[in-house]
Amino acid sequence: MTWLTRAAELSETREDRSRRLANAAFVAGHAGLLDRAQRLLDTDRGPSESESAASVLVSAYTALYEDGDVRSSHRQLTAAVERRCGSGTAGPDEELTRLVNLLLAISQYAGDRDAWQRTHRLLDSLGDLVPPTSRIYQDAWSDVVRRGHGVQERVAAAYAAFPHLDPWDITRLGVAAYHVDTLGDHRTHLARSVERELLTGAVVNGMTMLHLIMLDQIASGDWEAGEETGQRVLELTTAHGNVLFAHHSRAYLALLAALRGDLGRARELQSAVDRWARPRRIGFLTQIADAVATAVALSEGDYESAYLCATGITRPGTFEPGAHQASRTLLDLVEAALHTGRAGEAREHALAAQVAHLPDVSPRLALVTFGALAMTAEDDDRAAELFQRAETHPGAADFPFERARIRLAHGGRLRHSQGPRAARQLLGQAAEAFEQLGARTWAERAHAELRACGAPAQHRSTNPATLTWQEHRIADLAARGLTNKEIGERTHLSPRTVSSHLYRVFPKLGITTRAALRDALAAVPGDAGAGS
Repeated sequence: MTWLTRAAELSETREDRSRRLANAAFVAGHAGLLDRAQRLLDTDRGPSESESAASVLVSAYTALYEDGDVRSSHRQLTAAVERRCGSGTAGPDEELTRLVNLLLAISQYAGDRDAWQRTHRLLDSLGDLVPPTSRIYQDAWSDVVRRGHGVQERVAAAYAAFPHLDPWDITRLGVAAYHVDTLGDHRTHLARSVERELLTGAVVNGMTMLHLIMLDQIASGDWEAGEETGQRVLELTTAHGNVLFAHHSRAYLALLAALRGDLGRARELQSAVDRWARPRRIGFLTQIADAVATAVALSEGDYESAYLCATGITRPGTFEPGAHQASRTLLDLVEAALHTGRAGEAREHALAAQVAHLPDVSPRLALVTFGALAMTAEDDDRAAELFQRAETHPGAADFPFERARIRLAHGGRLRHSQGPRAARQLLGQAAEAFEQLGARTWAERAHAELRACGAPAQHRSTNPATLTWQEHRIADLAARGLTNKEIGERTHLSPRTVSSHLYRVFPKLGITTRAALRDALAAVPGDAGAGS
């Protein structure tokens, strides 16, 4: 920003000066310095001049990130793109591309059919003025059910330009990869870039990269690392006053808490997200909030509530256009419908996924589509065939939670149709996977199925020695009676991060209260007090 501002001061023409100040403001926006970006533009514009494309960008960034105002931002960007093209733009240019990409981001957060329809109509009218990478974002972010076929190959081809990609394109391609469930294929690009972005001040890119890394950790089953990443990005977004990204972080942390069975925390975070996002009609976040509520209800065995929450995202047999959670909650809706006696609706929804050719869109959608079809198959032989397709899919191992759910469902079916002996192996595999993931309520359900098969009750042995050094230190300080705030001051961590560590410590020690910490830690051989 300093170099560009100085270059603007030395420019010989007004046109060059304006261009360089606009670039400086663009960089300031990605650094999260929206006030500075606005000041840069104010120095370039006289009181009688019309609003420039750069001014529109900064204004829209501010409205989106600080206020979550997706509606007026969408109208503002749409009008700016129309003005830009109406002025006789001969071909793709940098300012138009910036306007288009921000419009796509705002449309994604709006997360509804009408906003996306307006965006599609506008961009379709621009033809070749929209660059190929922006077309990738348009197709991936808007509706993978209808526009996602072939996107994963296009994302991979675009990433081939790494390390020559601009950092904002690394993140945008990462978001596209998330929508087609291939983040794991590109995690090295994010890992190589994120610390550089944060250290050099590009915090908005860094925040998005951390969100993507967290999503990859959740998908691949590295849930403890996902929790740490989520806490880190929440603290970062809060410190920089990026209210939208702070709630975005809470939404992902809520989803992870629901999967892990920390239902009280999931509800608390989900409620905070919902209260902020729903009045602003930020569909991207309200859909995640509904997905969290669905996951909580499934964990509790409240299938009627789970069904109502899941159908709030999309109706059975349909995948609501513009609702990115519509396809992601496929298994949730099918399972909730089956458990509430709505077998016809469950079957209709599974068949809709097959008709939409979702297995061709992403590896995860292939796994859950075959799993849903197996769960709802009327014939046991057909169910076994479809389960085998899910089990042997090349991408199945990359999504351990979904695979374990499908194994649990099919094991339960086998127990009823063929007897306990046929079901034990699958149920045991599901239980082991849930245990490894830390999905406590799902593990309990799998063990209940195993007990119904005549397997002995599982008694988990506690091993305090498996605590990490940091976990042991925090547990020791908590055992001495220190509050989370006091522990944070000693360890240079936030109270929320301390709480996250203790959340992982308790099940490792086999306890549920802080009062039991001292006795549990005393069981560690040779323990001399990690916090000393």
